Amino acid sequence: MDKNYRNMIIVFLGYFFSSIFSNTLSPFITTIKNNYNVSSSSIAILPSVVYFASFGMSIVGAKLMSKLSLKNGLRTGYFLTIFASFVIMFSKSFYILLFGYFISGLAVGMMSLFNSTIISILPAKYQKFSLANACFGLGGILILPIDRFILKSGIRFNNTYIIHIVCMALLFILLRKIDIESLSNNKHRPKVSFNILKNPLVLLFSIAIFFYVGAEISTTNWTGGFLEKSYGVNKEEVPNILSGFWILFTIGRSIGDKLLDKVGRLKFLSISPAISIVGIIIILSGTNKIQALVGLGIIGISIAVIYPALQGYIIQHVGKENIYSASAIIMIFNNLGATFLTYIIGFAGGIRITYVFIVQIIFYVYIALVSLRYLTFKNKGFE
Repeated sequence: MDKNYRNMIIVFLGYFFSSIFSNTLSPFITTIKNNYNVSSSSIAILPSVVYFASFGMSIVGAKLMSKLSLKNGLRTGYFLTIFASFVIMFSKSFYILLFGYFISGLAVGMMSLFNSTIISILPAKYQKFSLANACFGLGGILILPIDRFILKSGIRFNNTYIIHIVCMALLFILLRKIDIESLSNNKHRPKVSFNILKNPLVLLFSIAIFFYVGAEISTTNWTGGFLEKSYGVNKEEVPNILSGFWILFTIGRSIGDKLLDKVGRLKFLSISPAISIVGIIIILSGTNKIQALVGLGIIGISIAVIYPALQGYIIQHVGKENIYSASAIIMIFNNLGATFLTYIIGFAGGIRITYVFIVQIIFYVYIALVSLRYLTFKNKGFE
């Protein structure tokens, strides 16, 4: 097997298993609240702790990248995942559990940063950013029925984390097969500098990533409540609707690399946000459930490849010596959006739920305008 192809497959598995791990928490929020007898305000801290830890680790990990090899960075992420899983499994108090989930956030931040960096330094033929993100989406889809089975079977939710210990053990074994050293030569020294943000292209498209992540997460967080309130959708229907959204989203990402190669990243990023806005308008102006589902489907398909397109465009338009820095900046802005922007949008949604989608329109307009700017002037020295 070609070594670069093997490297790519192992990174895909890393995306998949890290997604299963990071998406385990959400379905268990209510169970944790009841089992540990904590208030609603206390349980609300839990996701924030994970996001904040991931954001912090993306910065710390970027600084450590020059001292750690890429393999050791991944090993650290795997070790933190196993450690967090043991803490969560044996936690007797909510505060110990909180500590476990903080460590899990560190683990996710570390794995995301180093997996993203490895795929970024592969030859362009193997930089399948969309397919890698599809693997992450697939993990998020598959963990849901597993979590539901755990809940229905009366098994302690903590025992789910045995799965993650086994998965990380498998990744430890597979990591021995990955060949990064041949890529990490003098042209690819893992030196990270935030000075790359002085490059207007990197800064503008990193801000686009920041906005996109806020829009994506707020869509999944608020769509269920919006459908219940505005369209009278039953609570029992919401999980199935959101699962359908994620399936469309993941299918879109699975074919995204071929689409981007054919259409071009800038052209796609100029058109796709406009289609997403059409989906939002349909949702906001619709009068029946079918229209709402059509609008949601349009959003799911149209936004699926935006993140991989942004990620790939940045990586492929910086010098080889700046790939590590660019990869780190992408993950930092990703986690920055997940940590802070979703709560700003949540505040707007608390005032009026339709504001969530109106804010998203602003984000998508920004992405389209920046992409159009570089598409229009790319032959005039702006790239």
